[in-house]
Amino acid sequence: MTEVLYELHFNWLSSLALLIPLFVGLGFFFCFKWYPVQNPGVDKKGARGYALYVFFKWMGWMVGVFCLFLFVGSVFFHIEDYFVKKEVLENGQVLVVEGYVEKYHAMPITGHDTESFEINGVYFEYTNGEIYNGYNRPACFGGVITENGQHLKIKFIEDFDKRNIILYIEELE
Repeated sequence: MTEVLYELHFNWLSSLALLIPLFVGLGFFFCFKWYPVQNPGVDKKGARGYALYVFFKWMGWMVGVFCLFLFVGSVFFHIEDYFVKKEVLENGQVLVVEGYVEKYHAMPITGHDTESFEINGVYFEYTNGEIYNGYNRPACFGGVITENGQHLKIKFIEDFDKRNIILYIEELE
């Protein structure tokens, strides 16, 4: 009897970090709005601090617009990456390895490391600290790969950095 332990899915919670550029951009974007409130009259030409106000205004606009584009681009590419990987998985255009987990290295609960293992000489490494579509949950945070000797079937792809990205994990008898 086999059991599917993981199949590629879009995890919104792991994508929350993509909101960081949005919040940074909004902070810069509205910085020039808050500055005159804290320093009344500074937005009048010739007033003391007017040059700093103009600087905040232009920096707020430039950084705000840049961060907005960064946010939109990151979200777009993250969603596109998911659909590309999903299609690859559904069409069977993946690499497959079956065997027993060897050389398992668990990530400590304190983090600051990766989790890794091999199956039949194919090396896998991941951490929950990166945002990408694919399996990246260490055992200390509820991951399904927990020890040497697990008999697994893994479907994966190789990314541009020559890393093996896990898209499907099945536990075999």
